[in-house]
Amino acid sequence: MTARGSVFRRCGCTKIEDGKRVQLGQSCPKLKRGNGTWANHGTWAYAVGVVDINGKRSLKRKAGFATKDEAQDALDKVRAHASRGFIADERLTVEQYLTDWIAGKTDIKENTRQHYERYIEKVFIPHLGTVKLTELRPAHVNRMFETLRSSPQGLNAPAAQRMRAVLRSALTDALRADLVTVNAAALAKVPGGRSPRALVWTKSREDEWRRDIARLVAEGHKPEDARGMGKLPSTSMVWTPTHVGKFLANVGDDPLYFLFWLVSHTGMRRGEVCALRYTDVNDDATITVERQLINTLHGVREDTPKTDASCRRVAIGEAGVELLEQHRERQARTWIMDEPPTYLFCREDGRLFDPIQVTKRFKKLAVGADLPPIRFHDLRHTAASMMLASGLDMKTVSTVLGHSDITITANIYTSVYEDATQAAVTNVAALIRAHNVHTQGDEVEQ
Repeated sequence: MTARGSVFRRCGCTKIEDGKRVQLGQSCPKLKRGNGTWANHGTWAYAVGVVDINGKRSLKRKAGFATKDEAQDALDKVRAHASRGFIADERLTVEQYLTDWIAGKTDIKENTRQHYERYIEKVFIPHLGTVKLTELRPAHVNRMFETLRSSPQGLNAPAAQRMRAVLRSALTDALRADLVTVNAAALAKVPGGRSPRALVWTKSREDEWRRDIARLVAEGHKPEDARGMGKLPSTSMVWTPTHVGKFLANVGDDPLYFLFWLVSHTGMRRGEVCALRYTDVNDDATITVERQLINTLHGVREDTPKTDASCRRVAIGEAGVELLEQHRERQARTWIMDEPPTYLFCREDGRLFDPIQVTKRFKKLAVGADLPPIRFHDLRHTAASMMLASGLDMKTVSTVLGHSDITITANIYTSVYEDATQAAVTNVAALIRAHNVHTQGDEVEQ
């Protein structure tokens, strides 16, 4: 609750009291006329008691206004800020504001909050923390990015854009609350930069990469170390259908075989596929995506999907239904609990797989299959690329992937298959069928 406050006149007149000079302030006899009205002496001021969203009480006062209306306007702004949980204070620093802002931010997911807190703690406070919020200007933000770029760790353009987006969001809220008059992050000059373009592991690229590995081994490096040292055409690489088929053929006995199949065919996100329950499986050969697993500072937990568009039904076809039944039977053979499993992918005692451990497992299996390296997330890119190569339109692919906007799909994938147009076929399953042999026995129709 915020008090109404008051506006009044005060002056800088002084008197000697106990050997010290003190200001008269509101007690100066010159402030009021004989009839009790304000005289033209001193300046206008305001005072108001406020309580912020954390329950902290304080008295805010300021003098020096030329007119009563100016003092009243300033008082009204303080009360408005306090009602939103922010206390207008010319001494408020960027550090104090950002700390209060993230503490009161309730419209973001927990893992997003962790990213924001890391930027605030590791970047914004060290470089901008002591600047008064009302004095923060684009030059301060530009100087911060220049310092980061010239540091030993460096700073690439995509990372700078992400940092700027967080700071811009915080300052947008400050702008709405009338705490600042300009969004310094929005006006800062940050080099534009796209995420690295996804490239296909064409034969020529793979051959060049393997020659680089052979050179490193010849120089004395261990083969496993050489793989990690080999130069990649891009940080985001996409497997061809042949690579996907070889990988699935080599991991047919792995408990997570069906997980890898789902991601490589449907493009589900890692957290989404790890959170699938048997109740998400529908009778029409589709799977409903309505939750995800995320890694937090407090361990793995369930959360809602990334966006509203991420809640979707994904078709797995007859091949997917058959593989799902095989997965269920395999899971039953090792299950040690009395109750049947709730999740498609969990350990024999019901514990969920940590998404990070799934990534590590995928990397190890890809090395074992002697395939060129890709990130686990690039399985999603691979699936999307094959969908487009099979003739699916961009809108359909965007829906399957759970993108909130078709432009996201277009920006990422339009050019991915420019260098592999001859690989286009009639459907995604046909791209893999000839290469994918289930190692438990029969060839699985994809």
